[in-house]
Amino acid sequence: MHAAAAAGGTRAGVPHTAGMRQIEGLTATGIGHLRGGRWGAVRTGLAMLHAREAVVAGRDGRVRRTGSKPRGAEPLEQALFGALYSDTGPRELADHQRVRAAVGEVRRDLIRRKLVRPQRRRVLVPLALAVVPPYVLARLIDVIGAPIGLAATVVLVGVACWFLPRRTLAGARALRHLRDLHPEPTSPGGSADRLGPAVALYGNAALLVAMPRFAREGGLLDGGRRSVFHGDGSLESSSSTLGAP
Repeated sequence: MHAAAAAGGTRAGVPHTAGMRQIEGLTATGIGHLRGGRWGAVRTGLAMLHAREAVVAGRDGRVRRTGSKPRGAEPLEQALFGALYSDTGPRELADHQRVRAAVGEVRRDLIRRKLVRPQRRRVLVPLALAVVPPYVLARLIDVIGAPIGLAATVVLVGVACWFLPRRTLAGARALRHLRDLHPEPTSPGGSADRLGPAVALYGNAALLVAMPRFAREGGLLDGGRRSVFHGDGSLESSSSTLGAP
């Protein structure tokens, strides 16, 4: 019976074999980007750094690093750690040049895996297909009549809508499969390898279970507070600076 079930499971899993190849070696920050874009990747990286005891909550919804760069960290984690010169809001940190470059590499990896669409294709193809139909419709009505012309226009609009979502169909399937592999956390704490995919896949819900204090005090739930000054000294919040004489 177990052998039959295993065989049945193998047959049922055939459609996922290609999907497994697409997610093989996918980093936790890559999963975060697949689900939540740039912010999803950055939030996952910060959660993993905190699990490695390399980043803690700073002042007023900001984060700061502690100790030296942890071994085994993903490239985006390393970029986040290197960009943290002082207490910084997570979303502000995401705008740092070094972090943006690392996020770009994560996104390009997802594009190579055909899990997300290139930004250019998502914008230019639908734009072209939205502009062309009125002209095509007018020409087709003149040549072959209104019914076929309208049908052709509907097809073009449908193709345009196909390119609008950021994730491809393979990307959506990959997320479903990854959720089967990585359940939501049920208790605080855990290693970076376990918490990274969980935060990437479940976002705030995972953060509030696994590291609630860091999530709240470090600004991971709302992006934290932005700062005006960047440098070696302490950072002052925008609100307090605007209120200064």
